[in-house]
Amino acid sequence: MLSSRHQSVLKEIDAARCVGSWSTASALAAKLAKHGSPGHVFGSIVSSEAELEEYLAKVEWSPQEHWSDDGIMQRSSNGVRVTARYPMNISSSPKQLEALEKRLQKIGKHTLSDEEAYQLSVVTAKVYFYGSKFEQCQAAVDSLATTIPDEGAMSPVYVRQLYMAQMVMRGITAEMHGDMDTAHSMYDTALVTLKERLSSQAALVVPRGSAAGAEKSHEELVNWAEEALYRRAMASLAQDNIDRGADELAVYIRVMDNVTPATFRVFRRLRANRLHMQLERQSIGTDSSAAAQAKERVMASHRRQMALLKATYAFPRANEAHAEVLAEVDGAARDWELVRAFSRVESLRLLEVLYEAVFLTFNSPQVLRHLVHVLVRFGDYHEARLAFVTYRELVERQLERVKKALGSGSKIDSGLESVNNILRTVVVGARLFLVHLDSAHDCLSVVHFANDLIDDVEARDPDHQIIPPVPETIRAQVALWKGAAHGRLAQRSREPSNRADHHCAALQLLRQAAELNPQLYEAHYFLALELALGTRDIAAATAAAKKAAALDATRLDAWHLLVLLSTARKDYAKALQICEVAMRQSVWWPAYNESQPDANKSEESVAHSHALHDKDAKAPMGSVDAGMDFFGLAMTHMAIEGRHHGFDTSLDAQPRLFALYASVFGSVVAAGDESDDVASAMEAAGISIGLLAVGDLRTGHHTHPSHLVPSQASGRPSLARSLARSVFSKHTRFSSHGEYPPLPFSASEDAGEVADVPKLPDHPGQSDHPGQPDQPKRQRSMPHLRAPSGDGSVLSADIPTEAFFDKHGGGRSSTVTHMHSNRSVYSTAVATRQSHQRAQARRALCSLWLATGTAFVALQRLDEAGGAVAEALAAWPESPEALTMRGQLAAAEGQHVMALNEFHAAVALEANNIRAAVALACVEHELGRRDVALGLLKNITRAHGWCDPEAWYWLGRLEHELALECDSDARTQMLRRALKYSSYALELESSQPVRPFSILRP
Repeated sequence: MLSSRHQSVLKEIDAARCVGSWSTASALAAKLAKHGSPGHVFGSIVSSEAELEEYLAKVEWSPQEHWSDDGIMQRSSNGVRVTARYPMNISSSPKQLEALEKRLQKIGKHTLSDEEAYQLSVVTAKVYFYGSKFEQCQAAVDSLATTIPDEGAMSPVYVRQLYMAQMVMRGITAEMHGDMDTAHSMYDTALVTLKERLSSQAALVVPRGSAAGAEKSHEELVNWAEEALYRRAMASLAQDNIDRGADELAVYIRVMDNVTPATFRVFRRLRANRLHMQLERQSIGTDSSAAAQAKERVMASHRRQMALLKATYAFPRANEAHAEVLAEVDGAARDWELVRAFSRVESLRLLEVLYEAVFLTFNSPQVLRHLVHVLVRFGDYHEARLAFVTYRELVERQLERVKKALGSGSKIDSGLESVNNILRTVVVGARLFLVHLDSAHDCLSVVHFANDLIDDVEARDPDHQIIPPVPETIRAQVALWKGAAHGRLAQRSREPSNRADHHCAALQLLRQAAELNPQLYEAHYFLALELALGTRDIAAATAAAKKAAALDATRLDAWHLLVLLSTARKDYAKALQICEVAMRQSVWWPAYNESQPDANKSEESVAHSHALHDKDAKAPMGSVDAGMDFFGLAMTHMAIEGRHHGFDTSLDAQPRLFALYASVFGSVVAAGDESDDVASAMEAAGISIGLLAVGDLRTGHHTHPSHLVPSQASGRPSLARSLARSVFSKHTRFSSHGEYPPLPFSASEDAGEVADVPKLPDHPGQSDHPGQPDQPKRQRSMPHLRAPSGDGSVLSADIPTEAFFDKHGGGRSSTVTHMHSNRSVYSTAVATRQSHQRAQARRALCSLWLATGTAFVALQRLDEAGGAVAEALAAWPESPEALTMRGQLAAAEGQHVMALNEFHAAVALEANNIRAAVALACVEHELGRRDVALGLLKNITRAHGWCDPEAWYWLGRLEHELALECDSDARTQMLRRALKYSSYALELESSQPVRPFSILRP
């Protein structure tokens, strides 16, 4: 029997061994190791084990090298194979281990109790194990039972760890002999037995001697419970039992998410999590139901992977790429596509991964490429522009290296962006600028860059021995967006010759795109639209629109164009037929067809009850964007009904349109004007970039969003500004005195082979058109990245950019307040999908009321028409069309001065509004100022009203009136001009659609 003092020492030794405090255990064991004292043999065993563990703690080893090639998944003709082997890549000292072996052998010559004999065998096996003497290790543990020993007086708790060590060593030696079934059995038995001895709240894996914050190389070389969990899964995978192995690997990952410190075994967990994601991807395959079920698991795995990468890798040094991070980014983008995770919340989770990767790679073009794609899909077009601008600058630097390699014939670095990836991203950027940011100049600059890149590669590597050829599909996309940009500039040009050049270039490029890729829907659609807008070639436009509709019958824009082309031929019955066929194919048709409001309600009551502030209205049938297309087609259908069957019929359709408006735009109206950019969305979701840590995986909670930095535009936290110092730090060197860096891709001096691109204004706030007031624009994040653009937004030149970023005191916040207090009707919202939808909701409701007013005017119900116009202005106070109609009503009542004011206000809001400008000229004519009216009409017909029959009609009428007052010499010329103008007006009217083709411009 041991005395109470010895029993107390034994308890202290047991506790010290459990927590890995080997110096304490060695000191306590020395008290028992005196010759002849009770427990001296046990004390010698503990001292030997302590010496072994202290020696191992000093061994230099690298986790990256230790587990670098374990658990590699390979695909073969027979399926998936996972390599499982035990790596022992450490440099041990044989002399010190041999000395321990001899000491333990001497201890074995004493008379030992069963408990002492068991512990001596396990400790001896550990010495053999770490000395890579696996045969001796196997012999030492084979004689031991596979059941856990009873709790003895010497080590009642630590005996569990000794048991785990025994079983894991038996499993590893079995693995080395290729007996994976026995190895798996040993690991599984050990884990099941250990769980039975532990309480439900006890941790299965407890790192020993790894204090929080310690270097990863100082963590214990082998943690037996962790090793059993991991190797059990590897043994199953090596036996091709993929399902069981994936489940066991998931158990390992979940258990390790809860270890303390959180960085324990971070590199192995990184590899294990990556392998698990590969297995998950393999199990999903092409099964859509499996993808839906695995969506949450896949997204959680990628968030875990990024947290582990942050714990593994530091900020990159020069020429350090962090390939693991880049591989994770590619995998995350691929997996989000695989599981169809496209909602706003799901896109936010992918953006979190990408922005964290930006920190770890410091402006890797590969990460920015994915960032551009996801930001466009999310709908934050302003942020996408900033990412694309930076992406292009970075790839231009890389392309210089590619050109040097091509010139010298050397091999191109595999870490550089491929030419095809660059071109695909450029195509996305071109669409972003033209469709979402309405910047044709920037779009042209982007596609010119793409064309120059293609030509340069073809010239330097004509045989494609180094760089693969550019696919025809990419060439078609480049030609498509270049042609679409020229078409946009043609419509905006004020000079007839410039407009003709842009139009010819657009037709040439769009036809080229259609030839390169006949299956490209946008090529045929944009070609049809350009033919309709630019030359009124109805037959050719109809043929192209039919090709587009045949390629994708679910998209309504081509159908809508076919409807307008039919009305241009005055075939209203055919137009109605096409319209109904197209509407029935849309998912929004039931919402329109089944909306039958109470016939006793007036149009006004229906509108207010269903549209204006319907907080419960949602879009259950389809996306809002698809709903907007459907609503536009329904408006055209109503206009055709009024023209074909009378305006009484169109008024009967109004309640259904108001109900449709509520269905389509109800959720948009209910959302209000809250910020919907990425930074605000992440704040609402509780995501804070730069603060994701491995410890967050225990609860799944995100860091508090207060760490986001408020942007100077909205005062809201801005994700982009939080990233600015590290992600885009190059740009912070500019604008320290209020000057702006040049746009990385300004409009080309030689803007094309067939047309000169109009030059951008010298000042970012300067209007493209003389006489038009400069329009202040709202701004948001990353001002130091923002550069002047004819269509983009910039800060006022008198506000130093760096002041916004560096000063976090009252000066910055007061400037923000000042910017908010000076908003005007000219201010534009930050470019996001929801801001666009909100603007479209206002315009749609305004257009609906104006259509109602037009019907009332045609029926001579002018008072009701005035009420409809008032409702239109309430929906959209800055509507030039509504102001124009109110002016026309005033002019009809003889209130010419009031009408003049309304028309001037409409032209001030939109200088290119043809209806307002023609109405203004008509009022000037009525007031007797025919010279003013004539000058206005000449400017209109020369510029944007060149295809407006009413403008040409009034120009011909004024020429005729003035001719009658002139002498005979000038009269003939003026009459000829009047006849020419009137004939052209008649020709235009014969091909005039019921609604202008320009409503279909994206």
